Amino acid sequence: MKKSFFIVLFCKLFFLPCVSQITRNDVDFAFYLFEGRKFDEVILLFNQKMPDLKENASLKDSINYILGMTHYYRKELDKSAYYLSKISKTSVFYDKSVFFTALDYAHLSEYTMAQTVLENYSTTKFSSKYDQLLAVELAGLALLKRDFELFDRHAKKFKFDQYYYSNSQNQLLDVRKTLSNHRPKSPAVAGLLSAVVPGAGKVYAGQIGEGIAAFLTVGSLAAITAENWSKNGLSNWKTITFGTLCSIFYIGNIYGSVASVKVYRNQFNDKQNHIILLSIHLPVRALFE
Repeated sequence: MKKSFFIVLFCKLFFLPCVSQITRNDVDFAFYLFEGRKFDEVILLFNQKMPDLKENASLKDSINYILGMTHYYRKELDKSAYYLSKISKTSVFYDKSVFFTALDYAHLSEYTMAQTVLENYSTTKFSSKYDQLLAVELAGLALLKRDFELFDRHAKKFKFDQYYYSNSQNQLLDVRKTLSNHRPKSPAVAGLLSAVVPGAGKVYAGQIGEGIAAFLTVGSLAAITAENWSKNGLSNWKTITFGTLCSIFYIGNIYGSVASVKVYRNQFNDKQNHIILLSIHLPVRALFE
């Protein structure tokens, strides 16, 4: 079966006469490949016979849909958004293309573009069938932008009465609460604490083990330096060596504390963004696939 499939594909690509524009048979074959998840073959087919879409008005929506969703599954989201955004409002693929285009932009961190796509949809060709999905997507994008006021406006439309959306709606409300209650730690405070007590800044950043290790390291070197200074004087090579090491670790401890807070902040935001993206992604996939 697999061997015959590749024979058909080979004949399609290399033995059929080339035409200036793609045919309905080509598009049907592309759908066949796409539904079989032969995404590389879809790209190969269109690369061999890429049409001038201006001359293929009757087929361009189908072509853009196949290419857009193929690139989506290949995780080439910029290309996916490019093709899906070209689908006309009269197409049977239009509603699906709008939400997947917005997802593409959201995962590319182009939140304003995603929001614009959905807002344009809501004011032009909007089907009430997708009112809850639209509310979830727009609320999620507002959270990604940390716009709590805008999130609250969209969240008021949540009904929690449909399986496709209720879990995502509750998840977004939980993230909104987590974000609004979060008090970001200050890199400056972490540095100051570690300057006073080595390792204290790392403890402040939530890295208790590393904070204790930094305190013991700097403290031990300081003690050895003080002991050699007392016994051998300031100019002794042991005093200078351990004093230099102590200074290096002390300064590194301050810098590391500042960096730890920044890492903690990035990890926190990345985790919340991941939850938000998952919450707006799952209902789209569940509804349209």
